[in-house]
Amino acid sequence: MTTLPHAPAWLRRRWPDQTSLALLALMALVALVTLDGCDSQPQLGLVAQNPVDPARPYFHDFGTLEFGQEVERTFTFKNTDSVPVTVLSLHPACTCTRVRSMSTLSPDGGPAIKGDLQMAENILRVEPGGTLDIVVAVNTTSIRPNSDSLNILRVRTDSKNTPFMTFELHVLAEKLFTLSPAELRLGDVPISHGGSKRLSIITGYPNSPAEVVEILETTGGVEATLQPTLAVSEVRWDLTATLPPLTGLGARHETILLSTTDEAGEGDAGRLLVHVWARVVPDVVIRADPIHFGLVNAAEGGRAQAELKALVPGTRVRILEASFVGAGLEPLHCEFTPLGYVDSEGRCDRWNLELSAPAGMAPGRFQGSVECLLDDEGSPRVSAALQGVVR
Repeated sequence: MTTLPHAPAWLRRRWPDQTSLALLALMALVALVTLDGCDSQPQLGLVAQNPVDPARPYFHDFGTLEFGQEVERTFTFKNTDSVPVTVLSLHPACTCTRVRSMSTLSPDGGPAIKGDLQMAENILRVEPGGTLDIVVAVNTTSIRPNSDSLNILRVRTDSKNTPFMTFELHVLAEKLFTLSPAELRLGDVPISHGGSKRLSIITGYPNSPAEVVEILETTGGVEATLQPTLAVSEVRWDLTATLPPLTGLGARHETILLSTTDEAGEGDAGRLLVHVWARVVPDVVIRADPIHFGLVNAAEGGRAQAELKALVPGTRVRILEASFVGAGLEPLHCEFTPLGYVDSEGRCDRWNLELSAPAGMAPGRFQGSVECLLDDEGSPRVSAALQGVVR
């Protein structure tokens, strides 16, 4: 038998024995398996599962829409963290964008859990491996028509990997006609006189062949006229709405329906709806109503102001006296002075009312009304509620 010589001592120190080699190989294998496991299960927070463009997972292009449409997009995410992720809050950058719904599914299955969008914090919790659906809606009525709009929504979470997600939603809302102003708001309309207001209609694009044809119908007795006018090189349609007198007190919301051509200027099947808002009130009113004294210092007293207005154009009134109606209002006092031109009979269309609560009133809440006696046959009396607290 041939015997191999022993290796020198210096070589034995540098070259490990078979046991050491086996131990090193085992450690390398464990490290390799660990690294491979990390690569297959990366912890990246909430990861988009259905992006249209993987390079921009939070972006969606709705393209060109008809003005007035509301559209939505569902973004789906998977929680790749090893711990639950909570959606903390939602931050839309404008009123045109909102989260319509939010729900999560457990990786083990079961029914979807919906988030409470009324919560200011901690809206929904997503378990590790679970999915999150966020339905984002865009309402084009709140977007400037005929111009590109990039709408932003930010979502805040407690994930260290995705603490903020910024959604970008592009849309171009086309509108065949533009109204200026967008609605007819008549404001306070005196009941015996009625009121009117005008708006202008132009095409949404320069040199558009589209036209407004005629008035089809109105609601609530509103009277309307439509007058086309050539302004520079474009046609402008002036629409005037009149709310006739004696139509009943209260808030009014009426509409005017117009027929239009299509975008090529043909036919009359197009429809354009114009909203009319008004509040029918007495011919003479007191603003503000109610009148607020706020907190009145019992030792010093307090003051409040209001204004009496004759709303019918050219009408003036004279205040003969002012009194108070209500329990405990006897100490109150009202001084009135004209604001503006006063005619030979002492009448004015606007009066300032200075109300005072003297020191020494009993602590507690007081409420009632102030009533002004006028020299006007149509509106002999006008009143407004008042309230305050003495401390």
